[in-house]
Amino acid sequence: MSQMLAPSAQRVHGRWVEAALRCIGGGGSMVLITVIRSLGSTPRDAGTRMWVSSGGAHATIGGGHLELQAIDTARAMLEDASSPAVYVRHYSLGPSLGQCCGGAVWLAFEKLDRNDIDWCEKYQSLLDSGASVRRTRRLSPDSSASPTLFKDATSSARHISLEALDARAVTQPDASWKEASGELVDITPGDAPLVVVCGAGHVGKALVRVLAELPVRVAWLDPREDEWPSDLPDNVQCVNGGADEVPDFPDDAYWLVLTHSHALDLEILEQVLRHKSFSYLGLIGSKTKSAKFRSRLLRKFPESLVDRVTCPIGVVETSSKVPGVIAVSVAAQLVGLFETAGAGKP
Repeated sequence: MSQMLAPSAQRVHGRWVEAALRCIGGGGSMVLITVIRSLGSTPRDAGTRMWVSSGGAHATIGGGHLELQAIDTARAMLEDASSPAVYVRHYSLGPSLGQCCGGAVWLAFEKLDRNDIDWCEKYQSLLDSGASVRRTRRLSPDSSASPTLFKDATSSARHISLEALDARAVTQPDASWKEASGELVDITPGDAPLVVVCGAGHVGKALVRVLAELPVRVAWLDPREDEWPSDLPDNVQCVNGGADEVPDFPDDAYWLVLTHSHALDLEILEQVLRHKSFSYLGLIGSKTKSAKFRSRLLRKFPESLVDRVTCPIGVVETSSKVPGVIAVSVAAQLVGLFETAGAGKP
């Protein structure tokens, strides 16, 4: 159990650097795209990232024509065999892009290859230690290029410095571009909220697919080894077991109890209430199930603690039993809780 939730498995904000290490470690290249400045109404804020490799485009900076143009630029950089460069470009989100946001964004394009392995490994190591990370890349303009490209301040090495920050003080990614000094700065939070999904049935599978798109860590608990899909999202760790595993999980997690068995649901709830502090404890079920479980829990736990169990779960009352509908409603409820807590913001 402790290995399943080891620090290296807990960092979802670092997914781009994990992807980079897989790509460049195998001799390939990829382009990291970062929103380094935003003004007015924009699809995403500074610090948002996506990346493009030979395998395709991953994550998103907001979609639409802006993203399509960014992907085209990244692919052109990958096809260029010349020395890696950094491209900083301004986009107005108006008629020229077929968008009506009215704002503006600045994007940085960084081509990463095997020369970037050392600092990427250090970056990942800092995230794994639980720290947030500030990365500063020092650049100089390439005056011979049009539009202007930027290159590292020295040709002999990547001019990148990494600084560990207190993870408690950093709740969301950020980035900035200081053109006068040639500094590209980005900040990556070290931790993401932990969501424990108990149950790998139809609703559990649908819910994990939605959570795969959110800045969270997911621990997926089920006693049935053959229920998990073979293609797990990067931010998901499977834990084979039941209620006995609960004490080994970290405190302050967000728990979703939706197993194949009402008896197991009750056992897990009791273990969480007995052993863990938690940010959220939700139980799938009807109002009838909620009343029966509440009655049983009140025999063993104080009313003030039982009152913290949420059942039914989700932001909307619906009679639908479609797993996808339930998953979207529950995920939306979690997002609202993350916003209130000031953590895990997309």
